[in-house]
Amino acid sequence: RIDCQNFSQRCVRAVANGEATPAMPRISSTHTTNSQRSNFRSYLGYRPTPTNDVALPADLEKRLCEWASLRMQTLWRTIQGVSESYTTALDSLLRVQEPDLGGDARENIISEKLQVLLAMQRYGLFSDPSRVKDGHALLAATEALLLSFGQCLKIAYIDEEDGPEGKRYFSCLIDNTCKIVQMPGRLPARQPLYRIELPGFPILGHGKSDNQNCAVIFSRGEVLQMIDCNQEAYFESSLFLPSALQEFGTTQDGRRPGILGFREHIFSDIGLVGRLAADSEFAFGTVIQRTMDWPLRARLHYGHPDMMCKLQAMQQGGVSKGTKGLNLSEDVFAGIDLVLRGGWTTYKEYFYVGKGRDMGFMSVLSFFAKVSMGNGEQAITRQWLRLGLELSLPRYLGVFHIHIGYYLNQCLINWAIKAFAFMAASFALLSSVDLGADDAAVGSVASYFSLFYVLLTATTLLPLLFEVWIENGLCASLRMVASSSFGLSPIFAAFQSKLMGYYFWCTLHYGGAQYIATGRGLATSRESFLRLFRTFGATHMHDAFELILYLLISLTTKFNWGFYAVVSFIIVSWMFAPFIFNPRQFDSTAQAVKDTKAWLQWMYKAEGKEDESWVAWSTQLQSVRKTAHVLVELTPSGRFLAVVCTTLLAVYNHRFSVMVQDMRWTHWLIVLPPVGYLLLCIAGVFIQRICCCGGNCSFLTYPFLAALAIGVTFMELSAMEFWPGTWRLALFHKYICARWMLELADGVAVRQPCGWISSVVHDACRIWALSWRFSRDLALGLLVSGFCITFTVLPGTSVLHEFFLFRAHLRREPTTRKKEERARADSSGSSSASDEDGSLDSGSDFDGGDGSEDPVYAYVRRFAGRRKWVLPFRGKKSGGGANGGTLNGGGEFAEP
Repeated sequence: RIDCQNFSQRCVRAVANGEATPAMPRISSTHTTNSQRSNFRSYLGYRPTPTNDVALPADLEKRLCEWASLRMQTLWRTIQGVSESYTTALDSLLRVQEPDLGGDARENIISEKLQVLLAMQRYGLFSDPSRVKDGHALLAATEALLLSFGQCLKIAYIDEEDGPEGKRYFSCLIDNTCKIVQMPGRLPARQPLYRIELPGFPILGHGKSDNQNCAVIFSRGEVLQMIDCNQEAYFESSLFLPSALQEFGTTQDGRRPGILGFREHIFSDIGLVGRLAADSEFAFGTVIQRTMDWPLRARLHYGHPDMMCKLQAMQQGGVSKGTKGLNLSEDVFAGIDLVLRGGWTTYKEYFYVGKGRDMGFMSVLSFFAKVSMGNGEQAITRQWLRLGLELSLPRYLGVFHIHIGYYLNQCLINWAIKAFAFMAASFALLSSVDLGADDAAVGSVASYFSLFYVLLTATTLLPLLFEVWIENGLCASLRMVASSSFGLSPIFAAFQSKLMGYYFWCTLHYGGAQYIATGRGLATSRESFLRLFRTFGATHMHDAFELILYLLISLTTKFNWGFYAVVSFIIVSWMFAPFIFNPRQFDSTAQAVKDTKAWLQWMYKAEGKEDESWVAWSTQLQSVRKTAHVLVELTPSGRFLAVVCTTLLAVYNHRFSVMVQDMRWTHWLIVLPPVGYLLLCIAGVFIQRICCCGGNCSFLTYPFLAALAIGVTFMELSAMEFWPGTWRLALFHKYICARWMLELADGVAVRQPCGWISSVVHDACRIWALSWRFSRDLALGLLVSGFCITFTVLPGTSVLHEFFLFRAHLRREPTTRKKEERARADSSGSSSASDEDGSLDSGSDFDGGDGSEDPVYAYVRRFAGRRKWVLPFRGKKSGGGANGGTLNGGGEFAEP
């Protein structure tokens, strides 16, 4: 929502105090064409005036809000699209079928056929100032919806009141005919038309499913269309509504379809990440769902824009399931229950609606994390067990492949990457052992790994490639593939695959799936280095750091270039993708250094929340182990098997028979895990309990403990007696043992077996694990921050990065003096600009037609302030004009 008055007050206050004015989003002139400017002016009711006076409508703020809302993923856009498009299309069809009907008769028929039911769960709280801060603004926005689209719009919400036996909850319905009343201590709000008491607190899940099921009781008719609040409808598609409804007249085995699916038009392809997300959604909504429908017969329900048979939906408990955690992906259970009850679904492509997807790197990946956790929870539900027991094998394989199997496949891919890297390092160390099989092993890793990974990456583009080929031709599909490749879509896909596999397996392993609010804003804000490190450190960067170690060890063996190229590509994707796709990441060296200092302060701070202290963040990452089953924790992991392999290799390499005969402890240290620092931690905690009575020693910070761990381990390694040429194998074995011990220590510290009796061991394991984790995260963070700082120093990186993400041509202003002059001009309320201020000539697109400045432009420029960026302007460089202004040297004007 654009609050012009508040923004102008902030700008005036900033100029008065000598501060920088609030920033407006960057806009490329390639995205503001003359037709769009004309559309904007006509929407505001603008008319050119012969003078320089700003003659604008009195309701400018309202029109600005509405204009902006129609170009973002907002509720207003959804309601207007559905209400106006469906109403207009039905009215046009009715004019053709019944030309003799009058306007009122047509409106009555349409109101009987169409109902737009908005499930606004918190409307009852908007009028309570003590519970909702901006209730008056939310009520005003709701009233604007009812007054604009009241002919078909109704709003369902949940209300509550205090009773003698506690709180009572009601499901209520309002429309534009309801009276506005004001209760004591509340703001004026609509009085409900219907009010149905509920048996108890209705929010049992994450909110969305309960909101839908509390509103569905007020719906009319036999067909429901599920629309999310990031969609819109189109008039040309709405003309096919009768054909879509007629699909419910077909039957199979005496039953009509329970769910009718349609395709979507993605309108949020703004920016590189938004375009990649739009391409992914386009492929899923067309060729993939078409294949799921036939021949796999595996399509279920995905929320939007599916139409549902209301009678069948009510019989199975509603349009979605609401158990918290277990039904995180609440929509898909409507399709599962329908199939289990003998129903069937179908998919058609002649009808479609608009769909907005996330456009920022963080929001896109948050969505995939939520979906992955939802599929992890699905895998343990009884509905999936029954599907496996009841469906035929071919159909069940299709259902499994499209849903849970897809996310399990991501886990297997990422495990295979780490396994191949471990194998490469092991084969490199085998060259000193001379087992006689290392050449064949090296050939298998070098040949198959790189080939299969490239093929796997290529297959992810095939659905999109063939769908674009079918709809737009071969040239368009090849251009799309080339554009995606140059846009580093393989890096984004590798990062996304790792994230989905991580969250799916963690949900299966530990549970605890949570709803993630992704947001639908423009992806122009820069995420800090600290937030990116906290978000993706455990999911991607730790494994990438380990792959670097494997790659360095494998350099001693001559694998082919494909193996090294693929592993390097994966390391870059997992470690640096968040910064490559982060807007304005490389704009300023000072900002990069500032981010590094903030990250170091977070690393060294011992107390606080997760966003304030590394210790709290690292401890929270391991807290999920409490929910894991004991058998799951005791099951041998891949790291334990790696320890077994390296132990056998170390024993063979150091001649076990000689070690047994010699019995020198320096030989056995090579095979044993690095336990020196762990024993020191146990002794230190025990002494602290006795001497300090449980008090904390201020000098025992984790930076000190990390340095102590490295020093003690170095002393332990220096005491070993290496055989000639085997020191690399011994160090590799020690590292693999330490990584396995790290997981074991985390499990002991979190689960605390044997209670208080072994509390010394619990604390020692926690200190030992956090000491090594601090060393790893410090080295990892310095490596990544060094990468970011290095690229900010390189000239032209910022412009290239901005063009890479947004296709925007930007140039910095040459001097600081112009900023000061612009600030003085704004503070004085001047509507014109000096020559150095970049004012416009009479032939520009922003003049009034007679040399005067455009009032709309003057209004926005007056209240928006200026930034250090200027936009390319395609106009003639003349010195004429009523204000005597000229274009600046580059033929550009200052951005408002």
